Amino acid sequence: MLTLADSETTALAHAARERTALGLAVICAGGFMDAYSYLTRGHVFATGQTGNIVLLGVHLAQLDWLGVARYLAPIVAFVIGILVSKHVMAQVHAGDHFRMQRWVIAFEAVAFALIALLPPEVPDLIVNLAISFCAALSFENFRTFGTRSAYASVFCTGNLRSFAETLYDGFVGHDRHEMHRSLRYLALVASFTAGVVLGFFLIGAFGHFAAFAVSALFLLATVFVGDFARDAEPFPKGA
Repeated sequence: MLTLADSETTALAHAARERTALGLAVICAGGFMDAYSYLTRGHVFATGQTGNIVLLGVHLAQLDWLGVARYLAPIVAFVIGILVSKHVMAQVHAGDHFRMQRWVIAFEAVAFALIALLPPEVPDLIVNLAISFCAALSFENFRTFGTRSAYASVFCTGNLRSFAETLYDGFVGHDRHEMHRSLRYLALVASFTAGVVLGFFLIGAFGHFAAFAVSALFLLATVFVGDFARDAEPFPKGA
């Protein structure tokens, strides 16, 4: 017969699995977004902005103002996405993180369906602005997976760092929990890569209509948001 403690442990394990699955779905969509903007819309990285800042600096050094505008625009759209996210969280969802996640998932699914329906004649700049805005929403609102492990949902540098740190603590420090966390971080990087690979093949097969796959990934993510509010706070601190 299960005790109350056993029931709580089972519930926590279930919630951790859901959050991990959510993180894998969202970061896979992030990889697909980057592949889509790079391969179909002018070789711009619309999710992580480091590459765009580097390219902006290169064009700025060359006094190529059109090039500067090309890479500055998605950076600005990303910042606006963060600001809008903060405003919607505070003013619409009253700080409810789980309601906000569900709203973002629905918004992104609709947004990428609309992007898929845009004709190829629509300027790349407009599409990249939309993708950067959506990437900002994902980055701002999907930050933890497993229990309370932090991760980046639209790029991989921070996740690689966390993988290396937890791998060291697990292997050298003989900490089984940290070793387990390192495997989850590795899974995140693999899922992002899988999104890029999936994007490559679907774009080759379907062109700009491949953006429907991002909508499908976010619809899949709805399965894992579920009843997070039910299990929101029982995780031990620092788990």
